[in-house]
Amino acid sequence: MRQLNFNAPEEVIIEDAKLKLELARERLSDLANLGINQTWLDQFQTRIHAYEALPPDADLLARQKNLTADKDETLKAAERWGNLLRDRCKFAFGSTPRNPFPLIDFRNSARNESKMLQVLPNLIAIASQHAPLLKTFGQAPDCPSQGQSLRNRLDELNCQQEKAKRERRLATDNRRQAISAVYEHLGHLNTVARIVYRDQPSQRSLFKGLPSRTANAAPTPAEPPPQA
Repeated sequence: MRQLNFNAPEEVIIEDAKLKLELARERLSDLANLGINQTWLDQFQTRIHAYEALPPDADLLARQKNLTADKDETLKAAERWGNLLRDRCKFAFGSTPRNPFPLIDFRNSARNESKMLQVLPNLIAIASQHAPLLKTFGQAPDCPSQGQSLRNRLDELNCQQEKAKRERRLATDNRRQAISAVYEHLGHLNTVARIVYRDQPSQRSLFKGLPSRTANAAPTPAEPPPQA
C-alpha cells in the first residue's frame, strides 16, 4: 500500500470518509455505473474500521511520558543513594588514594541513566565490601540491596521506555498506512461521484475533496482520470 501525501488531520479524513460512505450508500444505483458497488463500499468501511481500531497516539505518548517520569525519578533516587555513599566514603577514607569511591564516574552519571547503570554495580560493591567501616558513618545494613533495587528498577524502566518508543513508532507507521488506505478510497469515491454527477451540480458538490488535500497526489491506475 503506497502512502499518499496529505495535510488534512487524520480525524478530518475519517469524518469525511464516513460522510461520503453514507452518501454513496444512498446513491449506489448511480455510482454502480462506474464500478462503485456494495462490495467496494464494504471494503471502504472495513478500511475505516481498521484505522479506528488502532491505538490513539495520545495514549501511546502518555504511556511513554509516564515511563520517562518514572525513570527520571528513579535516576534521581539512585543519585541521592550514591551521594550518601560518597559522603560516607569521604568520612571513612578521606581524600586519599585509599578512597574507593569513583567520584568522576559518578559525577558523569548524573542525569544519564546509561552511565548510572554502568557505575551502580561498582558503588553497590563498595557499599557491600566496606559495610563494617561505613556502618560507623550511618550506612544501614540494607544499603547495598537498596542500591541493587534502584539499579534493577532503573534498568527495567529504561528497557520499558525504549520498548514504548519502538511500539509508538510502529503504531505511527501502521496508522499512517491505515489512513492512507482510507484516503485513497475516499479520493476514488469522490472522483467517481463527480463524474457520475457531472451534470447535477447539487449532487456533485456533495463529493468535494478535502480543502487541504494535496493537489498533486497521483491517482491509482484503476481510478478514472480526475475532472476539473
